[in-house]
Amino acid sequence: MTRSFPIARTTVCLLLPILAAPGCKTDAGTGAIAGAGGGALVGALVDTANPAAGALIGAAGGALAGGLIGHFMDERNQNLQKELTPEINAGQANVSLLPGHALQVAMTGASAFQPGSAVINPSFIPTLQKIGSVVSRYGKMTITVIGYPDATGNAQQQQTLAMQRAEAVRMQLIGMGVKPILVSATDHPGDPWTDGTCKLILTPISSQ
Repeated sequence: MTRSFPIARTTVCLLLPILAAPGCKTDAGTGAIAGAGGGALVGALVDTANPAAGALIGAAGGALAGGLIGHFMDERNQNLQKELTPEINAGQANVSLLPGHALQVAMTGASAFQPGSAVINPSFIPTLQKIGSVVSRYGKMTITVIGYPDATGNAQQQQTLAMQRAEAVRMQLIGMGVKPILVSATDHPGDPWTDGTCKLILTPISSQ
């Protein structure tokens, strides 16, 4: 079952972590995006006239004016490219810009989880620390974690594993100091990939 929460003149899916319990499915899981694999983003625009938006903006250290978003996220792209150089060079991760000025960090299945497991590989922990550090340091972004399953098992088992993996990463980031309202989890809605990939989408928070 899917749910959405309209706020003022725009659907602010970025607020879903405080309106839905962790692990509940919304338009794209508990995430701030829809169709993340295709880069179709929603919810980056926050209506500052709505009181409910204050908690999100406060946790993120503010929101970005429209004209500043591109420059801000270009700089965060540079930060992540530098911080994740070892993982990128080893073929374990890649960082890319998505439409809407969001950033995607994709980890290979082998680097993030063992086959059939939702336990994070110890070698993946430093990578998450780097990503969480960038979000905490610069603010004005949310993280949506997208989990993907292995090719084994039936569709229901794959969906369960994907969600468990996303939730495991979400909880790890929260444990590292990322504020819970800023990080959410989803499985792979409408995505056919079963390679165990883990993706983190950093979405800028824009005020209107």
